[in-house]
Amino acid sequence: MSDIPTMIAEPQHVRAAPPHSDPYPYYGRLARERKFFRDEINGWWVAASAAAVKAVLTSELCLTRPLNEPVPTTLREGAMSDIFSRLVRLRDDERQGALKGAVTAALRGIDLGQVGDLARKRAAALDSEIGMPLDAAKTTLFMFALPMQVTAQLLGIPRERFSDVTGWLADYGAAAAAAATGIPLPTAVLFEKGHRSAQALLDLVGGLKNDAAACGPLLTALINEAHRAGCDDDGDIVANAIGYMIQGFAATASLIGLTLLGLARRPALLARVNGDRKLLRGVIQEVVRYDPTTNSTFRFMARDGTIFGNSLRQGDMIIVLIAAANRDPALNNEPDRFDATRIDRKYLEFGTGRHACPADKFAPLIAEIGVDHLLTRDVPLDSLEPALSYAASGHIRTPLFNR
Repeated sequence: MSDIPTMIAEPQHVRAAPPHSDPYPYYGRLARERKFFRDEINGWWVAASAAAVKAVLTSELCLTRPLNEPVPTTLREGAMSDIFSRLVRLRDDERQGALKGAVTAALRGIDLGQVGDLARKRAAALDSEIGMPLDAAKTTLFMFALPMQVTAQLLGIPRERFSDVTGWLADYGAAAAAAATGIPLPTAVLFEKGHRSAQALLDLVGGLKNDAAACGPLLTALINEAHRAGCDDDGDIVANAIGYMIQGFAATASLIGLTLLGLARRPALLARVNGDRKLLRGVIQEVVRYDPTTNSTFRFMARDGTIFGNSLRQGDMIIVLIAAANRDPALNNEPDRFDATRIDRKYLEFGTGRHACPADKFAPLIAEIGVDHLLTRDVPLDSLEPALSYAASGHIRTPLFNR
């Protein structure tokens, strides 16, 4: 992190930055000095400043997938395609708007008080399931378990399937990332596991959808909102119900871990939070800005056009540096200073435009409850840094405490 004095080499390029120990001096320099540029060596464009990032995310010229490859070639022959091709966050077809409205309305219609109560109960149950006392490895298990289990229970997935679902989501996520970004390294074994796990997820959630008594409140809401919007394709509903878990599996887990690191590295702030847990909400929000889970995303040009004053060609890929935009002084004053009480905080972690993520209240709430629970259970913060590594990824910053 940039407020910790270190002398380390910068990332070689933007896709090497998320697992870097401290990519933020690099991100900040790009936001200030190279707002929008072409990386000639790697053949992609980079949007780094807040203005450039917003321009790309709101442009009608920019697609979430290449026009001629809505599903990566390596995923087309198998069950992963049945999820990937239907996820509203990866679509720009004419039905995307109505389906996105349904996905958003269903999630935002869930009572956050109910979510909070469920998260606290699941956190307490994890004490016995993971085992006490906590150590670094058990903390990592908790980080991933809590968000997934809360979302799964809201969909109606029974508790005895939580372990299976965790493994399936991990397999799907690794294979999808490999196909879309090349990180981790694509292999036949990886894709075989991904397709097998995708089919298991489709079978499980599809069965719930067809059993009104088994549907949880989030799945019921999604079904109702989809029908209200005229989206009656069962495959779309099932895939986007799974999408809630896919999105939250790594992202919310990462937010919990990054918040724990933020507190471990700031003893005075930790003491204040332990004295008044209400301060934790501001800490979470500042972590979202300062050390975001989603370091970057990407877009592809639908046709030749101009973005941020530059001429791009159809098919050109743009790496959208959300983490750099958050460190742009045009977006926040003193962006390299961690301030849990920051006034008028701005960040782009949840995006903007037609593909903005609807979990902007849902995910931070689960993370806040998770961190609060871990602090109450005396999570060994001083053991996290020695055990720290970051998961291999070209876009997501996920701390792991297993080294």
